[in-house]
Amino acid sequence: MKWKDIHKHLSGDGFSVYSLGQHEGECTEPYIVLRDNGVTRRQSIEVPEYELLLYYPMNRYSEFSDYIGNVKISMNRLYPALRLVEDEQPHYPDSEKRAYMTSLIYRNSRISKVNRI
Repeated sequence: MKWKDIHKHLSGDGFSVYSLGQHEGECTEPYIVLRDNGVTRRQSIEVPEYELLLYYPMNRYSEFSDYIGNVKISMNRLYPALRLVEDEQPHYPDSEKRAYMTSLIYRNSRISKVNRI
């Protein structure tokens, strides 16, 4: 499972998905920033980590939990290829985006193409 596969999956489920630095301006509708947190290698196994930064308009906080739940349901369809390893983080206001933000962290495992005999 790669970044582009997750992006395609979430977009296909109707979520607005951006890469880092791509979204401009204030948050008027919910959106997700999909971040590649890098890869950890353990011998011949790679463990890529992906973080979903969820943004929700500040004036609609009462709906945020439902949105988070819908994202989790969508991502759960990628299990067991991707596993949720860090659940919903504390919500905090992002005054620049005029939004609340939280994150979800997912990992998968795959055989490495480097350091192989």
